[in-house]
Amino acid sequence: MGIISTIGRRSFKVRGLIFIIYILLVLGSITMIYPFWLMITGTTKSGVDSADVTPIPHYLRSGTALYRKTLEALFNESVLVARQVYNTNIVDFRSFDPPPAPREKFVSEWEQFLNEKEYPFIYFQLGYSVTPVSRSSTPLNLRRFKSQMYAQYDGNLDNMNAAEGTEFVAWPSFRVSETPYVYRRTLPNVSIPFQLSWYKFKDVSPQSCRTYTTSIGYYKYGFLLSQYTDDIKRYNDTHGTRYKSYDEVFLDRRFPANKTEAEQRDWEFFVRNVLNLFWIRVDASALPAFHDYLKTKYRDVATLNQVYGTKYKGFDEIPLVERIPYSGVILADWSSFVQGWVDPFTEVLHKVPSKALSICSVEFEFQDHLLEKYKTLEAVNQACGTDYAKISDIYPPQYEYHYANIMAHKNKWRAEFTIRNFITVSDYIMFHGRALMNTAIYCFLAVICALIVNPLAAYALSRFRPPSAFKVLLFLMLTMAFPQMVTQIPNFLLLRELGLLNTFGALVLPGLANGYQIFLLKGFFDSLPKELYESAMLDGASEPRIFLQLTMNLSKPILAVIALQAFTSAYANFMMALLICQDRAMWTIMPWLYQLQMNSCEGVIYASLIVASVPTFLVFMLCQNVIMRGIVVPVEK
Repeated sequence: MGIISTIGRRSFKVRGLIFIIYILLVLGSITMIYPFWLMITGTTKSGVDSADVTPIPHYLRSGTALYRKTLEALFNESVLVARQVYNTNIVDFRSFDPPPAPREKFVSEWEQFLNEKEYPFIYFQLGYSVTPVSRSSTPLNLRRFKSQMYAQYDGNLDNMNAAEGTEFVAWPSFRVSETPYVYRRTLPNVSIPFQLSWYKFKDVSPQSCRTYTTSIGYYKYGFLLSQYTDDIKRYNDTHGTRYKSYDEVFLDRRFPANKTEAEQRDWEFFVRNVLNLFWIRVDASALPAFHDYLKTKYRDVATLNQVYGTKYKGFDEIPLVERIPYSGVILADWSSFVQGWVDPFTEVLHKVPSKALSICSVEFEFQDHLLEKYKTLEAVNQACGTDYAKISDIYPPQYEYHYANIMAHKNKWRAEFTIRNFITVSDYIMFHGRALMNTAIYCFLAVICALIVNPLAAYALSRFRPPSAFKVLLFLMLTMAFPQMVTQIPNFLLLRELGLLNTFGALVLPGLANGYQIFLLKGFFDSLPKELYESAMLDGASEPRIFLQLTMNLSKPILAVIALQAFTSAYANFMMALLICQDRAMWTIMPWLYQLQMNSCEGVIYASLIVASVPTFLVFMLCQNVIMRGIVVPVEK
């Protein structure tokens, strides 16, 4: 019978009371669901939206937010690289806005230029590969490359380590490094097979995943700003110029004879010492100086041939270096010639004449491509829908190109950022040791033992009622007064003496008997009608049969509660599992997830919490009908 009768509910006051009760229930449910929902949305976070606290992530509602988040992933979370690629002074990804009016024809020319040139891996960085800010998160191209290597070696990590020269301890620790090859000391490492596999993967990657760093962007935002800050006034004061902003500062392809002495000094230092040798060209006019440099350094051609592994008859046969090697003596000599080498005996400086130096990077080749195709700047502007005043102003439209590609695949990127961290956590659990198997075995043994030992102890106390039953119950309840942290050390010492460390026995035995569960079971067994036991005894049933077929069969609701408690306790066991199973081969899911969380970003931590809660939620959903039947049915009776 309800608290409020059906007739009473017709009253206006009662209806108002019921309405208030429902409102309070709804508010109470919101206070429980809202924090959990924020944790779910937190699984999608990266650096660009880490400060956002919203039930629905912005990138699911806003195209601009999605663009910024995807741009962050495209540039491998490095705003410095983004500034150098886009030649812009924007300081963080939150400040990037969509281009005001995308120039489709100009973007099409850029795409056509890339397809014709087919630049190798040293010209670009592959996006969606590294996450230095969103630590442990596995981006798209890293997952693709890992899948390729996993299939190539049939999932055998030891074989891959042996063949590729790597030392990964597990597949989740699989990582790559991605650095722009504009820095002088950044060179491809072709001595490691794994790096060669990565370079091959990059070479077949789609253009939409590539970002081409330019020497102009690096000159401004990697070289000038590091010395003169972003204050253009300071730059003007030190260089005798009148630029209004850094947008007016540009890098000349050749030595800027018509600029100030300070600008010339910056240009020469940048080319000789800072810019990577891949983008530096030397005119044939420097060939005599190069020969003189080699003669001074090696004295005779036989010594040079021995070092170079060549067969030159004289120094005059040696050509200028056109294809820069990735390592070796030739690279070292060429670098010294470009930078400047002082003869230790005569102290004479040997170097490339300044006027023989030139820069040949992507933006300059793009300018040459357009000029060769359309002949004049006016024709370029007319065909591409641009309004450049001079050919040196032309800059690759990567900003617009990337924006167009991102907006064309909005649903793909929304799905990627929604599930990326869940994939990371699932991959970590599935491929790290035997976490899943160990957890399944441990939970199974814990549940089975709890359903055997605790009911037997409670049945003996309830059925036979020994004189000391209440003292035994009091003793069992007193065990709850000692927290787990207090009993850990004695348990550890005892298990060590028994030689059970790093075994399932060490995990199961400390929780084999539970005082609280025995207390619950005894109370439930006491509520069962005694007439049933008397009838069973008159029918000749033995005590084991009464226990199994009568008591246990009628106690399914409380047994479901005991099983759920045992599963939850075993599944969530972290400290004890880590203490007594120091061998990683015996680790369950919880120690692995703890290790993952220690070195991960906020999004991965939230995703790990959600993934960890799924098994417990599923078990409760399966047991809830039995549990509710045990609560509701006795009340209705």
